[in-house]
Amino acid sequence: MKKILLAFALLLSTLGSLNATHMMGGQITVQHISGMDYRVKYTAYRDTTGIPIANYAILTFVDSSSMNSFTVSVPYDTLVVSLIPGVEEYVYDTVLTFPNTGSWYVSYEECCRNYAILNMSQPGSETHHFYSRVLIDSLNSTPVFLNPPIVVAQENVPFYYNPLPFDADGDSIAWSLDVPLSSNGLSVLGYTLPPSDSLVPFNMDPLTGEITFLPNALGNFQVSVRVREYRAGVQIGEISRDMQLIVVGSGNRPALVTVNANQAPFNAKSYTIAPGAGFSMAVSVYDQDGQQVQVQGAGEPFLLNTNPATLSITNSSAGSTATVQWTPSSGQVRVAPYLLGLRITEQFGMNVFQSDITFTLRVGNSTTGIQAVEESVPVSIHPNPNSGAFALSFFSDRSEEIELSLMTLDGKRVATFNRDEVSTGLNIVRFERISLAPGLYMAIVRQGGRVLGTQRMLVQ
Repeated sequence: MKKILLAFALLLSTLGSLNATHMMGGQITVQHISGMDYRVKYTAYRDTTGIPIANYAILTFVDSSSMNSFTVSVPYDTLVVSLIPGVEEYVYDTVLTFPNTGSWYVSYEECCRNYAILNMSQPGSETHHFYSRVLIDSLNSTPVFLNPPIVVAQENVPFYYNPLPFDADGDSIAWSLDVPLSSNGLSVLGYTLPPSDSLVPFNMDPLTGEITFLPNALGNFQVSVRVREYRAGVQIGEISRDMQLIVVGSGNRPALVTVNANQAPFNAKSYTIAPGAGFSMAVSVYDQDGQQVQVQGAGEPFLLNTNPATLSITNSSAGSTATVQWTPSSGQVRVAPYLLGLRITEQFGMNVFQSDITFTLRVGNSTTGIQAVEESVPVSIHPNPNSGAFALSFFSDRSEEIELSLMTLDGKRVATFNRDEVSTGLNIVRFERISLAPGLYMAIVRQGGRVLGTQRMLVQ
C-alpha cells in the first residue's frame, strides 16, 4: 500500500465518466496507525447492472480551522466483495500522513443518483456526497460500522437491520437517521423516510442502533445513518452511511428463530450477566421454505482486547445454529450495554433476504442492587448526547414508581416524567422525542422520594 505525505500530495489522476448511476451508497472512515499516519478508507457499494465503477476515487481533505484543502487520488483494492448477487463492495484504501493535528473533513462526491429512487424529489439530479469528520491528534480514530448494509427488504414483512456503530477508542457515540447529502454536502431535495405501515414507522433505536420498519410500498429508497463521536461531552467527529434499499414483493416466508440461554430470561434479546458467571446462548434458525440459511455474527464482545466472547456457527441445509459464550470479568462491569448482532441470510428465488437480530449484554448484578464498582454511575443515559429520544438505565432494589426530572444547570426544572412501577434489579426505560431546547441538562431519577442517581445529558 502506498504511503502519501500530504504536504506534497498531488492530484494523481482524474475520474472517468461521472454519470455513475451504478452507485448505491458508501461511507468513509479514518483509523489511526501511529503518530500522524492514518488509514483512510472509502467503501463504495455498486449495482452491477450499472456502468463499471471508477478505478480511482478523489478524496478531498479540509482542515476545519485553516480551511486549507488538498485532494488525493486513491485506487480501489483489487479484492471485490459480493454482498449479495448484483451488489458489490469496493474499498478505496490508502495510508497517509496528516500535515497537522486538528479537526479534518474528508469527503468524496460522485454523480449521479438512481432515477428510480422514490423518497427524494429529483434523484437523477442529485450527487452522492460521502464524508467523515475526524479529530487528528495522533491517537483518535473515527467510529466504524461493524455490519455491512442490508440491500433488499420484503414488502409487508418486518425489516430489521443494525449497522452496529462502534468506537474502538471508547469514545461516546450517538446515532440517528439522517438526510442523504448531495453536491457540496447540501441535503437532497424533498427527502422522506421510506414508507412504512403506520403501526411500525421507520425508526432507529437510540439504545441498540437497530433500524426497523414494515415496508408497504415497492421500489428503491435511500437511507442515511449518522454516527456522532463525543469525548468529555464535546463532539469530536462523525461518520455517515448512505445506502439504497430495494423493497420487493415475494412469497418468501421468513426464517424461524429460537433463542435458548442458560440464564433468565431464557429466550430473550437482553441479558444481565454477573461478573465471573458463564453465559451461554444458542440461536437456532430454520427456514420455513426449506432453503438453506446462513448466520453471521459481529459485535463489541467479540472485539475486546482481553477476555472476549466467543462465537461458533454451524450452517447446514437442515438449519443453522450460532452459539455465544462469555464469562465477563469484574473489570468489564459497566452500565452501558455490550451490543452484538446475528445476521440471517436466506435466498428465495432471485432474491437474497437478510435480517439482523440485536442482543444487549449488560455486565453487572441484576438481583442485589448496585455493586460497588457501579456506584459512581448508577444511572446511564444512552445515547448521550441525543435529540430528545433516549433510554434511561438504572438499578433499583425495590418495585416502585420512578420519577425523572430534567433540570437546567442553574437549577430550573424544565420537565418531570412519572413512570409506572419498575422492577427490582436492572431497568431500561425509553423516552421518545421529548421536546427540549438544545443544551446541557441534569437528569435526576427519584424513587419513593429518594434520589437513585443523576446524570448529565446533552440535547442537540
